[in-house]
Amino acid sequence: MNGLYDGEFVGFRIASSEELNAALAEAVVAVDTNVLFDLYRFRPQTSQDLIKTLTSLGDRLIVPHQALREFWRHRQRSQGSPATATKTATDALAKSGRSMNDALTTWAKAVGVVDDEELSELTSRVDGFLDTLKDELQKVLQDADANSGDPLLAQLEALLAGRVTAPLDPQEWEDCLTEANRRVDAEEPPGYRDAEKRASKSPDGAAGDYLIWYQATRQAKGQDRDLIIVTRDEKDDWWWRQQSAFIGPRPELTREYHELTGHRLFLMRPADLLKRASVLQVEVDEASSADAESVTTTEGEPADQFSPWTLDAVSELLKHLDVEAAVQAAALRLATTDNGGQVSRAKVYELGEYADDRMLRGFTRPFLRLTETLQKQGKIPPGVAPIFVAQYPDGVKASYFSVPAEVPELLDKLASE
Repeated sequence: MNGLYDGEFVGFRIASSEELNAALAEAVVAVDTNVLFDLYRFRPQTSQDLIKTLTSLGDRLIVPHQALREFWRHRQRSQGSPATATKTATDALAKSGRSMNDALTTWAKAVGVVDDEELSELTSRVDGFLDTLKDELQKVLQDADANSGDPLLAQLEALLAGRVTAPLDPQEWEDCLTEANRRVDAEEPPGYRDAEKRASKSPDGAAGDYLIWYQATRQAKGQDRDLIIVTRDEKDDWWWRQQSAFIGPRPELTREYHELTGHRLFLMRPADLLKRASVLQVEVDEASSADAESVTTTEGEPADQFSPWTLDAVSELLKHLDVEAAVQAAALRLATTDNGGQVSRAKVYELGEYADDRMLRGFTRPFLRLTETLQKQGKIPPGVAPIFVAQYPDGVKASYFSVPAEVPELLDKLASE
């Protein structure tokens, strides 16, 4: 006879605060790539507190080999992110300025009581305000450049010495890629939310999360311990969530690890780890956990470089979607500049006349499948980004869908033809 949490139900046991503390004191702690990149995003005090906390783990700290591969693959782009972010913000301000000036011109014509001199004064005030903001952004960037270099790298070298798992042999790596792709197709955790990465230039494709999972669990099995994975990935192919609440690991993952080792699996975010640093006799700044909490999921590690979509490529994809997936075609056409390159979940339901209880899993598959087919035919450039991607800021259900930055203007042009 079994009990409430035996057998296939082992994954539904929710860890208490005391159990999390006990695990932190004894378990193997595996760190995901995004945690390493967080050290570059946090305020300096938070980064130092996180390094102190990880250091205190001693030989229980591990970094899956895949996580370090991704770190080195993306680090250069991560270091350049302040300049890139500044340019993005400056471009957005310029675009907003044009929109505001256009709005003022339209308003002036409509009311008919503002002469050209008054209108010029109003637009000058807008331009002056935006110029001040741009100057402030450039000043912050210059201050960052004055502190160039990478002092964190030396600290990471000391922290990770002897802590990175061994690389997989070629056959084991290929087997993991096969299993990862099977899980993506079957929507089994972890990593199936990264299906769109199959179109990237990365040799791992959509297998990155599974490779990290595989290497972490096998290393922890060798130590015969519970396992804590520290990650800022908040998608529901890792987490068991209820709206914005993080309950724990997906029950399937907990059960899989228990069947593999007989031990328990736990997930923590960097903010969770810092909140419990006292368990490790580490003193951290009270604001560090809040700072870690403020780093959103949209900031994840830098994406692989993609080739841009072209007008002909988008047009060709839409032609095929019209035939094979009309709802998807209609949804894509809505991702214009006026809509900010986004299509809401509600709008997709409206277009498809879907029942409220219908899930949208698999909605983006026609985009991926047809893109791949048309790439083989030479009608879409190789290496383009997935054109229609589900976003999950609120948890399990996709809140909206987004397109690459260049696509909204291409859709505008197609609509005007």
